[in-house]
Amino acid sequence: MIYQAVNFLAQQLNEHLTSTDANLPADFTQLRNVAHLSDEEVRNLNNILVTLVNVSEDNVMKNIAESLRGSIGSKTAPKYLNLYVLFSSCNYLSYPDSLKMLSRMVAFFEKNPIFTKLADTDQEDGMPGFRLNVDSYAPGFDESNNMWTTMGGKQFPHMLYRVRLIEIPKPVNSPKMGIIKQFELKDRLS
Repeated sequence: MIYQAVNFLAQQLNEHLTSTDANLPADFTQLRNVAHLSDEEVRNLNNILVTLVNVSEDNVMKNIAESLRGSIGSKTAPKYLNLYVLFSSCNYLSYPDSLKMLSRMVAFFEKNPIFTKLADTDQEDGMPGFRLNVDSYAPGFDESNNMWTTMGGKQFPHMLYRVRLIEIPKPVNSPKMGIIKQFELKDRLS
């Protein structure tokens, strides 16, 4: 589900950018690990690269979900994850163009902070739907420096977002069971 969520975000951004600028290639926004770029690839970049840099469980929402599981006849509680997704505006030949594209990307996520993808009922993979809440995440200079150092030191104009991933479980047609209020004992034990 993590891949589907990050890829979905990359596709949404790509559709927006390519529909507003006919000069951009169809695959302008790419799901790629920025840490694995060779020097040759860096020199040829003119893209926005989307990289997952961290995943954590949302403990506050987990406690609410656990309380849902405890009730009789409850639905499957959704899963809550925080995905830290790095969007790097990579244009090796033109730093100003990188900054312009970064601005367009930031404006897109400010205008569209919530994305929903419902489960495909006709697909066999059983993937649930999900909702994504996109919030900018501003690490301090030390944390940002550590992140880029870990990823090879090639720093690009970027924006880091915390994406709250909420799984939307597929509806399950299970019979509703009531609460047992009384029982009858037919045989006595001696």
